[in-house]
Amino acid sequence: MKRPKIFLLSLFALLLGLASQGMADDCAGSGRIGEGEKKFSVVLAKAAGMAAQSFNDIGCAVISRNSECATRQNAFDDGAKTYDYRSGEELPVEKAYFLMQSGEKTPRGFGIVAFKDKAEAEKFAGARGKGKVVKWFELVEEKLQ
Repeated sequence: MKRPKIFLLSLFALLLGLASQGMADDCAGSGRIGEGEKKFSVVLAKAAGMAAQSFNDIGCAVISRNSECATRQNAFDDGAKTYDYRSGEELPVEKAYFLMQSGEKTPRGFGIVAFKDKAEAEKFAGARGKGKVVKWFELVEEKLQ
């Protein structure tokens, strides 16, 4: 009687592992930023103890950052740059305003876009009739999946 339970538990653990691997696979290779994807991307220059990285979707950058220890998260926060959705201007992630659930189709489907001005982000959200404007430290607290 114990063997079927062990088998079912093992099968459940395997399926759970595969499901969690799905998001990692979606973000795997997100370092290639194609033409037109820059406005959805985050780039991290080589930082203390971290190699240079690039993410073609802001959501992938958040997931990667959140998987790091606190020290490396701080290095990520200090060194990461994103791009204003409208102008393409580079800006530190800590100074950007992020629109979540923007309805914008992004490379990995997170739908997050960055703006240098809060008013511009709110205007964009209002025009779309949806979205939530947050700062970087609010965004990294979100449970992205």
